[in-house]
Amino acid sequence: MPKAFDPIEREAIRAALATIGLRHFERHGVRAARVEDICRDVGIAKGSFYAFHASKEALFMAIAAEREMQHRRDMFAFIAAAEPGRVAARFFDLVLAKIESDPVLNIVLRSGELAYLLRKLGPTQVAAGFADDRAFAVQAARLWPAAPGAAAIDADDLLGLMTLTLTLATQGHLMAPELYASTTRLLRELHVARLEAPRS
Repeated sequence: MPKAFDPIEREAIRAALATIGLRHFERHGVRAARVEDICRDVGIAKGSFYAFHASKEALFMAIAAEREMQHRRDMFAFIAAAEPGRVAARFFDLVLAKIESDPVLNIVLRSGELAYLLRKLGPTQVAAGFADDRAFAVQAARLWPAAPGAAAIDADDLLGLMTLTLTLATQGHLMAPELYASTTRLLRELHVARLEAPRS
């Protein structure tokens, strides 16, 4: 039977699982990481792990969810502070920088890790993730500062452009550096044209 932890211990263990778990996932990937190794480095028994997470995949998704929430807070703060009519290009740069530098996303994009996680999560959880992304886009579109005389941006346009940016960044390793750079510039121009062009 796993040891009972007081609330302070539980919070410390939860934080250690996230920090040390991320290190293991970065080193080995989600499939090859082992619960017993994570527990050894955290200093808890393997049975205690399951008082916090149902599986190593659940731990990984908890880490990913926390990072996603931080990214979204950063994006909302950026949008709230941006000047009308000067948002789209800098927002694209922010999103691209986050995608290119995020260690959790890097783990997911390793060969086979994304397909593995999608199988483990199942269609219900995947659909919930898509719905959550849509809700984010709707809220971001509401907060987006419109230039004088410009129509509000469309949440589906914003979500579609972010999805294209994610797709490009995650496939960039398959492209020659010059092609990646020119494609990124083209997508940035599309981002600006779609989100800042006057609408009839």
